[in-house]
Amino acid sequence: MDFQDALQWAAQNPAWLLGLGFLLSFVEALALVGIFVPGILLLFMLGAVVGWNPPVLAALSAAVAGGAMLGDGLSYWIGLRYRAQIHCWGLLRRNPHWLGAGEEFFFRHGGRGVFIARFIGPLRPVVPLVAGSLNMPPSMFVPRMVLVCLIWAPLMLLPGALFGESLELAAEFGGRLTLLLLIVVGGLWLIAWMTRGIYEWGARRTPWWIMRLARWLRQHPRLGRWFGGLVEPGRREVVGVIILGLMLVISLAALGGALLLAPFSTDAWEAGFRFSGLAASLRSHFADPVMLVVWLAGSIQVLGTLVALMALGLILLRQWNALIHWLLCCVGGALLALLLNALAGVLLGRPDGPGSVAEVPSILFVLVTLVFGFAALLLAREFRPRRRKWLYLVVVLWLGLFGFAEFYFANATLNGLIAALALAGGWLAVTGIGYRSRAQALPFARTLLLVFVAGWLAASAVIVPRMYAATAERFRLDRPEFEMSIEAWRNGGWHQLPLQRSRIGAPQRVVFDVQLASTASALIESLTEAGFEQPPVSGWARLEPLIAAEPDPSRLGHFGRDFAGQPQQIMLRRALPEGGVVLLRGWDSGLRLVPGEIPVWLIQVRELVPVRRFGFFNTWSEQERGRERALEQLQAALDWHWLQPEPGLPWLVYPARSVR
Repeated sequence: MDFQDALQWAAQNPAWLLGLGFLLSFVEALALVGIFVPGILLLFMLGAVVGWNPPVLAALSAAVAGGAMLGDGLSYWIGLRYRAQIHCWGLLRRNPHWLGAGEEFFFRHGGRGVFIARFIGPLRPVVPLVAGSLNMPPSMFVPRMVLVCLIWAPLMLLPGALFGESLELAAEFGGRLTLLLLIVVGGLWLIAWMTRGIYEWGARRTPWWIMRLARWLRQHPRLGRWFGGLVEPGRREVVGVIILGLMLVISLAALGGALLLAPFSTDAWEAGFRFSGLAASLRSHFADPVMLVVWLAGSIQVLGTLVALMALGLILLRQWNALIHWLLCCVGGALLALLLNALAGVLLGRPDGPGSVAEVPSILFVLVTLVFGFAALLLAREFRPRRRKWLYLVVVLWLGLFGFAEFYFANATLNGLIAALALAGGWLAVTGIGYRSRAQALPFARTLLLVFVAGWLAASAVIVPRMYAATAERFRLDRPEFEMSIEAWRNGGWHQLPLQRSRIGAPQRVVFDVQLASTASALIESLTEAGFEQPPVSGWARLEPLIAAEPDPSRLGHFGRDFAGQPQQIMLRRALPEGGVVLLRGWDSGLRLVPGEIPVWLIQVRELVPVRRFGFFNTWSEQERGRERALEQLQAALDWHWLQPEPGLPWLVYPARSVR
């Protein structure tokens, strides 16, 4: 079932939709159970299915509020009824911090905590339970709970409803860009959530690990003589050393296992190289400039500047131990990456690929991970434990964004990125353990952090403009040109060209309608004579027609659409008497018909009408049968040869005077 099917089902079965909303909000609010239910995400999806339908949205909000009230009320009653036994329940006994966080929050905010906690995910299913266990009077709990549920429900559904209603607008703006934003935002959120979870989980269990490991080393005198000093209780760096040791074990296991299995898993490695080809389906001329800046901010020139700047700062501070480990991490890691890359080439062979796409591991990603990772290890030591995680979190998010930029430009495969992360993580652990076991207090750590960040921004500001044009040319997507005779094209060669503009979106939106053989000038001239004209192009510099009180078809422009990362080369439209337009978009397919080197254009033609969305935004909407009517308009405008190989397939169109 695609999204359009979901919308149709929701329109036909509103009662099921209301029941589902009630059930989800009830389970999500239930004591402890709600911790494991991604209720906000599910409610967002429900709102997206409903869209901007005020009556249904109001009814769904009431159902969701009712479920939340029942869940909170039941949780409050459980706390009131079993307050003496709650701390002894198995789940809470194994995770006392859940109830502890709820009690601390409730003691801090009192009755307001019932209201505030509804908007804080981890506390939502806990605070009503705590309120009951602490004997909060029902006369205080119930009014606050009812009021906040009535406010919370529409606020949770509204973003999804706006998202569902804006899907058509997003398709007009660029489906690839929408998907790219979802991947980047969702991926970074997932990375942040996992990083915080792993950090906090490890922080809670590290003292227990240290105690068990120290006891085990005392029972093994030889190992204890070698490693016992690293985990001796009371040492300041013991926690950091333990975590780095675990990272080393995991990284070495992943890297060693991959190398040992490499000769027997060539199919999996080749699949990783083929998967990198999907990057082209995400390319968008709107997103390319942003991703180029991200990639250039981690380029080798910027990294070299940061290595030199940090080394200079450590020399001025006379921190020789930190300087040695900094250079060892960066330079030694680069040499290891080159060595492992050569070894992987011998074991696996190196498929043909542009640039560094065939590198396993990706050398640039190894260097970025080492430079930013060791800088975080070096400086976070001087911060309080609660603040360290934010520094690590920022670095991990940056690495995730840069790794995605590598994949986006097909500069690295998924295999290369994973291998790079394993190698860099292992080498970071080795050098980090060496540094932390001998480290002394680093003076001016905050100043050094500011210098590092300022140096990164300054180097990026200088290097990005200088290298932007050359890098954009390097990563530019061009459709390969090839030749074919007119007879071969008409007799089945047309099938070598793409039938869809993208694999993203509803088929009726992305399918090509026409393959048209003509020079651009001849096509534009013929269409202009038939009443087509260049439309105004929408963009951030032309916002006024988009937000005018009433949509004006003559001034309302059209956003570009991408094919293989490139916007349309031809865009013309003809006004219709009813106020709509017939819009034609054309992309160069790369095929040239011989003799004459006549280009073949991939054409989409649609009938659009102006609409007003959300009461303030003007845009275009495709008519349900607009494709068929628009094709009729184009056939009337171009009195050329029209040939359709089979129903449902694109028409082959060519002027008799140009192609023989």
